[in-house]
Amino acid sequence: MWRNHNKTRLSSSAKLAGRRRRGAVVLELILVTPIWLIFLLAIIEFGEVYANRQQVALASRVGAEAASETPGLASTVDGDPVPANVLEKIHQQLGGLAIDYCDVPNSSIQPCAVVLEHNLSSSGTVVRLVSGDDKICYPHPDPATRPDMRRFVRLTVYVRMDQVTPNLLKVFGFDVSERVLQHTTTFRHELPPSESIL
Repeated sequence: MWRNHNKTRLSSSAKLAGRRRRGAVVLELILVTPIWLIFLLAIIEFGEVYANRQQVALASRVGAEAASETPGLASTVDGDPVPANVLEKIHQQLGGLAIDYCDVPNSSIQPCAVVLEHNLSSSGTVVRLVSGDDKICYPHPDPATRPDMRRFVRLTVYVRMDQVTPNLLKVFGFDVSERVLQHTTTFRHELPPSESIL
């Protein structure tokens, strides 16, 4: 009789300990789930930014290469638009990124600003050509510094980050809608055969 009473007491205390363990596991799950969710969303968002940053860098390189081979660039002045052939090359490169993160469905990534700088004028001063007038994208010009080459073209492509990544962390206070992804490429200007110096 003594044994039966002891078993009953042990089984009720074991049930109570099991309930406590289950309650602790549920509490841990409730506390850890938001942290894991933020971590998972950050991995997705920054992974998209990193992958698409490569494409923006390649678009900048393709555009700078086209600008370095553009005849008549020396006759441009500050404030002129970027030549159409350069913009076309950039749009072709970014056109492959048909991502539906922006407000326009089935749209490809479009640069909100393209800045082309060169020193091809007869005075050798740096001339800045700008296409795009998005104030969030290109709020004020960066100071132009001369690279260590005689004749250069430098192209910067600006893309709004909400076009290259989903804004998953906005709920947690990290909003990318007013941030900009940019890449700059500098090339030496190639003289066309008609302009080459003998």
